[in-house]
Amino acid sequence: MAERGLRVGIVGYGEAGVFHARYLVPAGAEVVGAVTTRALDSGHRRFESLAEMLHHVDAVTIAVPNHLHAGLCVEALEAGKPVFVEKPLLQTARELETLEPVLRSTPLPVHVGFRLHWNPTLRALKDRLRDVRRIRCNYQLGIDRLAEGKPWTHQEKISGGAFFTLGVHAVALVRWLAGARGEPLTNLRSHTEHYEDNTDFPLVMSMSGRLPNGIEIAAGVDLRGTAPFRLQLDVEAESGTYPDPSLPGPAPEEKGSEAVEYRGLMADFVRAATSREKPTDAIEEILQTHRDLLLARSLAES
Repeated sequence: MAERGLRVGIVGYGEAGVFHARYLVPAGAEVVGAVTTRALDSGHRRFESLAEMLHHVDAVTIAVPNHLHAGLCVEALEAGKPVFVEKPLLQTARELETLEPVLRSTPLPVHVGFRLHWNPTLRALKDRLRDVRRIRCNYQLGIDRLAEGKPWTHQEKISGGAFFTLGVHAVALVRWLAGARGEPLTNLRSHTEHYEDNTDFPLVMSMSGRLPNGIEIAAGVDLRGTAPFRLQLDVEAESGTYPDPSLPGPAPEEKGSEAVEYRGLMADFVRAATSREKPTDAIEEILQTHRDLLLARSLAES
């Protein structure tokens, strides 16, 4: 495998799938093809299904609408293939119940597309943090901009609504900065508001809680209107308080940041898939992030 390069197949070839293909190759992988109805770049094979593609690849990346992520992840793992899944990994309690034993028992790496973890500014911030007291994050992106080329994001059944469309990014980010490793939040609170005619879910959500070590975290999402992407982050700590104008760019919301972040995501996945390295702590943290979101959504609905 090392001589020919890791052979990777992509499920879905929209915006995210194109990023996968673009940055898998510099990471040393060979993109075999994709499961898609779209036209592919020269040399890439088009497959009708994941089942058909599995016989031709060593690893799989998944970049389709959110409600398909969990089932495709299980299918790939059961076929013995390492998996990279765009966020969210899942969006229902039933999917969590199905995935949890699979992720814990598999010897294979499973990565989720938390691209903000690979943003240079945020990685530099994490390295500086000491004795964190509180972290707050608010992720703003108008639903009309988010839905360009992805009309399914207007539907909660397919996208997971505000909690799983963008909330998962915000929650994963604050937990990561706080150094969480699968610990559940206590004193969890959540709130939703603001409906518009073009969606069937509230466009504003917030949730907060406390990690066992006492760190307070809060995450929110604002999907109203046509607002451009904006990440607001506030950190109170003995060292690493943020905002900090000395941190280098690109800022998360700047054009081109996705290239840097996807380059890191794909390189990390290729390395893990080639070595078959499974970080147990990372799996537990992925699962707990989604548990937090499921519970917060349930509390908000009640």
